[in-house]
Amino acid sequence: MKVRKIRIDFSNAKVLWAPDAPEFAQFWNATSSLLPYLEPFLNRTVRACMEALPAESEELRRDCKIFIAQESNHYRNHACFNEVLRAGGYPELEARELKLKADYEAYWKQKSQSYCLRYAEGFETTAPILSCFFLEGAREMRNPSIDDPTVDLWRWHLCEEYEHRHVCFHLHEALHKSYWLRLWGLCYASKHMLTYMIGTARYLIREDRKAGRIPDPWRSRLRFASVMLRTFAYTIPRLIRAAAPGYDPVNLSPPAGYRAVLDDAERLWGVEPDAVTTKA
Repeated sequence: MKVRKIRIDFSNAKVLWAPDAPEFAQFWNATSSLLPYLEPFLNRTVRACMEALPAESEELRRDCKIFIAQESNHYRNHACFNEVLRAGGYPELEARELKLKADYEAYWKQKSQSYCLRYAEGFETTAPILSCFFLEGAREMRNPSIDDPTVDLWRWHLCEEYEHRHVCFHLHEALHKSYWLRLWGLCYASKHMLTYMIGTARYLIREDRKAGRIPDPWRSRLRFASVMLRTFAYTIPRLIRAAAPGYDPVNLSPPAGYRAVLDDAERLWGVEPDAVTTKA
């Protein structure tokens, strides 16, 4: 694991950064709009749980610090892209984000630390699976028409999601070690996030159709259905395996070329040398 100081310039970014598959772009744009609320919640949860670790858990505590730094870099870059997205003509997007923000504030204020960690672990189980889909399974990413800083944002972010995939799982094992609670967290977090992501993507696409940015609504509906079917066909079997007893995210295979993606991110968008490193 490594902390990378990445600052991406979105001045030339396009909202529909996958011109031949705008529905694919909007699904990930909807996901981007989630992250400046989710990832601070993850960081707050990991920081609180880290303080509860026994003194001998030095390696896990170090990994928690890197996790927090990586997630902070992620949501700051996504917040910059989200300004581009909001300016694209989506008047209800802010209200959707505020509702989501209220959810995470309520979890933190009204629920237990264990509850928040279960949610965090559920997300961090789903994230590397979606990462591998984006990096390996999504045919849209093999289209040469995709060339946008937003693609660099997602590639870098998702490779780091793979890199720190074990942190919340090992925190949960260290502090609670309950298979059934972990399973509940996986189911609840996945449902909560995907409901927002899919619903918001559909809203963004509807606005694009109304504005004429996406012509031919029926073809658009078919493309969106294809994106969703392929995403779920890839993720559901892997989520089932992740839900099995004996699962440990350390054993997940890396997405193809992920080291090269991270090196490219530092070369193209790095602003400072890394401050903290540890073994992957």
